[in-house]
Amino acid sequence: MKLPRKVLLIEDDTLLRERWENLLRDEGYYVIAVWNRSLALNCLGKEEIDIMLVEEEVLSENSFELLAFARQRFPDMVVVVTGREENPSRVRELLAKGVYEYLSPPFTSSRILSVIRRADDHLTLLEENKDLRRKFTHRFSFAGITGVSEKMQRIFNLILQVSQVKRPVLLVGEQGTGKEMVARAIHRYAFGEEKPFVRVLCGATLQGLFQGDILRVEEGTLYFEDVHLLALPFQAELLEFLEEHRFGGRGGNVRIIASSEVPLEEKVAQGAFRNDLYYFLSVIKIEIPPLRERKEDIPFLVDQFLRDIAEETGRGPVRIDREALKILIEYDWPGNVVELKNTLEGMVILSQSDVLTPEDIPEHIRRGNLLREGVIGIRLGTPLKEVEKLLIRETLKAHRFNKTRTAQALGISLRTLYRKIEEYHLDEETPQKT
Repeated sequence: MKLPRKVLLIEDDTLLRERWENLLRDEGYYVIAVWNRSLALNCLGKEEIDIMLVEEEVLSENSFELLAFARQRFPDMVVVVTGREENPSRVRELLAKGVYEYLSPPFTSSRILSVIRRADDHLTLLEENKDLRRKFTHRFSFAGITGVSEKMQRIFNLILQVSQVKRPVLLVGEQGTGKEMVARAIHRYAFGEEKPFVRVLCGATLQGLFQGDILRVEEGTLYFEDVHLLALPFQAELLEFLEEHRFGGRGGNVRIIASSEVPLEEKVAQGAFRNDLYYFLSVIKIEIPPLRERKEDIPFLVDQFLRDIAEETGRGPVRIDREALKILIEYDWPGNVVELKNTLEGMVILSQSDVLTPEDIPEHIRRGNLLREGVIGIRLGTPLKEVEKLLIRETLKAHRFNKTRTAQALGISLRTLYRKIEEYHLDEETPQKT
């Protein structure tokens, strides 16, 4: 059974207040009637209000403090304002502040009932949309990971499969693709929330790590993040730890998950990663796709992030217009999901509106779309060696210094690319971790 809407009526005219209160109660609404701002604020602090019918003078008192407090407490609450005369500029100002409707005399019973019924219908529509959104989000969200694309649906299935198998899992994907979220999802479906998830940063100094508290983990997941950054001496230590303490009969119920931002085969070929450790960790390998390869997920990620950001920042609902969303979809997102979320956070914080437009999008993203075909300007007569150096350098930058993808884009072998990088001293411009 649907509960009656709760209406807060604020009117200092005793006759009007009593007449409207009786009218709305006869219609089936739960009405709380007060006559000033102080009582209204007190009521809003204690009651769950759906609709506020408020006199204009009371609402605008003290720089709209009442409206600000009401919006903070109940973002979806419908506010109807009654005024003594209709000033078009004043009405526009109130509507811009989020007022649903403005009523001026005559205040007939039919007009009051009509606007409250419309407010009621508006709330019902909002609730139905939220319910549909929850159902839709649940369908395309898995352990906090959003994805409608075929690639992400496959990842969801793999998470369920590997969570039931006690073998090491290697997660491979670019920075910001959500490898840790996938690792935590595997842990959640393997153990629930009661067992520990221990995150080991392989890029940190790990001397003596495998003689410390980590040895006392009897159940749960050990997640070795960025294992490609592990120095060779520590790789041997890690391999010994894994073999002797976890799969040699003395370990408890512990799952091993490792992640890498680059294909470990590449590191093995360079002699920078032990092949025996690679084979040990990659019994099950899951490749997390970059965002540019699953762009159909972007609208859903944007929707989810905007709701999360609005909740975290205490703002009301924020949406994005069609043209701005199109720009975000067209961008390649070298920082992947993390970059998308951080970009949206900045847009929401800096925007003065509840609707994000192309003007709110950072310039480098708009410019990146204009240059996404990868065009570079070269002056006629430039020596071929300079052209080649420029082309290789800009292609490296475009692919975030991922050498495998750079070599593929240039149509050359990885070995040739390394030779050219050394020849043109481009290694001085390339981040060491790649």
